[in-house]
Amino acid sequence: MTATIDADVGIIGAGPGGMAAALELARAGLAVVVLDEGLGAGGQIFRQLPPGHRARVPAPEPPSHAHGHRLLADLAASAVRVEARATVWDAAPGRLWFEQDGASRLLRCREIVLAPGAYDRCIPFPGWTLPGVITAGAAQVMVRGFGVRPGMRALVAGSGPLLLPTVTALLAARVRVVAALEAAPRRAMLAALPGVLRSGERLREAFYYARQLLRAGVRLRWGHTVFAVAGDGRVQRATIGRVDGDGRPLRATARELEVDVVCAGFGLVPSIELAQCLGCDVIWNAVRGGWCVATAAFGRTSRDDVYAVGEIAGIGGAEVALAEGRAAAAAIVGRRRGSAPPPAVERRVRAVRRAADAMLAAFPVLPGLFELADDATIVCRCEDVPRAQLRAAAAMHGATARAIKLGCRAGMGPCQARICGPNLQACNDAAIVRGGGPAFDVPVVQVPLKPVRTATILDAPRG
Repeated sequence: MTATIDADVGIIGAGPGGMAAALELARAGLAVVVLDEGLGAGGQIFRQLPPGHRARVPAPEPPSHAHGHRLLADLAASAVRVEARATVWDAAPGRLWFEQDGASRLLRCREIVLAPGAYDRCIPFPGWTLPGVITAGAAQVMVRGFGVRPGMRALVAGSGPLLLPTVTALLAARVRVVAALEAAPRRAMLAALPGVLRSGERLREAFYYARQLLRAGVRLRWGHTVFAVAGDGRVQRATIGRVDGDGRPLRATARELEVDVVCAGFGLVPSIELAQCLGCDVIWNAVRGGWCVATAAFGRTSRDDVYAVGEIAGIGGAEVALAEGRAAAAAIVGRRRGSAPPPAVERRVRAVRRAADAMLAAFPVLPGLFELADDATIVCRCEDVPRAQLRAAAAMHGATARAIKLGCRAGMGPCQARICGPNLQACNDAAIVRGGGPAFDVPVVQVPLKPVRTATILDAPRG
């Protein structure tokens, strides 16, 4: 295995955006290398079973997956080089350092396309650290990525369109969905309609999920969420109830369910740390998930030769990522050839972004949900910090994320605040997320961006 790889374009992320960009670039004759942490291409939405792995339960196939299969087939038949199991831990213009199968490697390239996707947004509630509480994304990985059943009696709770694929994935795995709870009020369904109707693909997906839920007899309960989870060493029961329009729990409505797995999904947070490491500007966009990479037309960032597509530029879904991946590729090819990229490509990006924004605006992060946590609730799992300690640190040192870290180490663990970061200030003062402006500090990144072996850092190729 050579320590250094050379390419015209390096792409981080083999999801829809990364694959679309790679294919267009390869068709133009450029040498393209795609780095992805997964076992293969596809990303989260088009995740495939590992090679040679046989599913123990069937995986659901929504309409969008037909397009995903075509992308994967085209990628396999192309000249694109996909490096799977590649953890990128450092980046500089034209340089991407990654760990693969325990070895330290370097990708040298002229342009970089960032398509790393997003993280599940976790909102803490009593018992959320118990074994058996997983994110909505993790539930889909278990079913679609490995063909395993996460439990037998599931509660699905959270907010936003990702709840529906989680429910259908569990149903396909023959898991009984005891309850499916959407924290947003029922009027959110009407508010989301413009975004659905503007996109034929989203409309087909909506009908698909509606049929699946109707067939299984699962009814989405609007204005409800999980209040707490309890059990002897793992999940055994969950307390649920109604919330008001701001997401505050209405404790008088609480009731208990017997479950062995809780799938919580409160939306997504863009994965921006690689862009920050490269020096790209970021911007706050509450609708699109919070801090996103600031992009101009065709995915251009503030750094020359760095492009950002898909969720890193704001949550939008596969349709947006595909359009932005093609647009970034068109810009790179046009630049190499000394010509302007086709305007129609960028018009497509604007159209699908408008549709995605309309849907996302219907499911904002409700500020009252941060009141689910009590003083004993852990808000930073890496450093085992409860909310009471967080509030005390904020009162003494200040309510900024940096001050909170200095006061109680929250956000200083191995995940580098990717999980707890969006909650540190909100759990201290839920009203902080009401305004719609930059409610949180810009995240701070440090190398290594992901946990890797010390030997990987010491052995890193330079060049």
